[in-house]
Amino acid sequence: MSTVTIRHVTKSFGSNVVLQDFNETFREGEFITLLGPSGCGKTTMLRIIAGFEKPTSGELYIDDQLVSGPKTFVPPEKRGIGMVFQSYAVWPHMNVFENVAYPLRIQKQDRSRIQESVSRVLEIVHLSQYAERLPSQLSGGQQQRVALARALVAAPRLLLLDEPLSNLDAKLRESMRFEIKEIQQRTGITVVYVTHDQTEAMAMSDRIFLINRGVVQQCGTPQEIYNHPANQFVADFLGKVDFFKGEVEQGRIVFPAMDGQALPYAGDRGGKVEVAVRPENFFFAPDGPLSGVLETMYYLGDVTDCRVRVGETSVRVIVGGWQHAQLAPGQAVRLQVRDMMVFPDDGLLEQMLTIQT
Repeated sequence: MSTVTIRHVTKSFGSNVVLQDFNETFREGEFITLLGPSGCGKTTMLRIIAGFEKPTSGELYIDDQLVSGPKTFVPPEKRGIGMVFQSYAVWPHMNVFENVAYPLRIQKQDRSRIQESVSRVLEIVHLSQYAERLPSQLSGGQQQRVALARALVAAPRLLLLDEPLSNLDAKLRESMRFEIKEIQQRTGITVVYVTHDQTEAMAMSDRIFLINRGVVQQCGTPQEIYNHPANQFVADFLGKVDFFKGEVEQGRIVFPAMDGQALPYAGDRGGKVEVAVRPENFFFAPDGPLSGVLETMYYLGDVTDCRVRVGETSVRVIVGGWQHAQLAPGQAVRLQVRDMMVFPDDGLLEQMLTIQT
């Protein structure tokens, strides 16, 4: 287990700044996720930690060792890290045992040590019974576990994973999330994980660093970021959400595009605002402050996904699947709000959601 200390790291490629003043410590045994849209800088940060890129400025420490700085650079093979990439990168002509043993053979460890280490790590990733199989005889998830075992076998100080599940189908991706988290908890290793998939980040992380355009927008636990986003971009990126423009007037927020209907508001913002509401936080209530018409409804088993027309605005409402039989398109409904997030209407969301270049 190791700590990673990043001190004011910036990375530029020519005039293009891809990371700006990244300054944080990843604690021993944490599962850290770098999350964000394509091109935001998350993979660049991972490559700097791995030693595949040098920072333009700033310093990087693994434990107390300075591994990247203005006058210091420790190459990847001397950093004591394990890395798993998006592609499985397993040797097709080697069986599972030999694939996993490869890093130890490069280190010229003795045969008994190799046998012991490989057997131990294959047990951790639940592949002991497949030791003699070739990669072509394995499923995609099993091949990815071979890559994970190979990264763990040399007992690295730090495990880095770069979108390792993106090549798997949806159901396998879901099961692998929990397997990777279980392996991390069993080994106690510090993990830095890169993904653009918010569900992966929510399911696996101790802390999430949400990055946009090279800047960390917010870091925190999944619950903190989901329930208390720092700005509109964070609210929009993590989870489903709708934004409604309104204006604070005498203890309520009035929505012009909802025919002037309003929600009660006891907060301290004033003037023009953007109100963010997650669809699971709307619910049907006979005395709800918003009235509208149910336009469409989609039964998804566990939930019913609805669209309600409120004035000129389409509102998404997700309710329990059991309510489907009680609803019908065209019926008049009233909506109550369980929770909402209120931001200044400063144009920030529109700026931050522009396509990455």
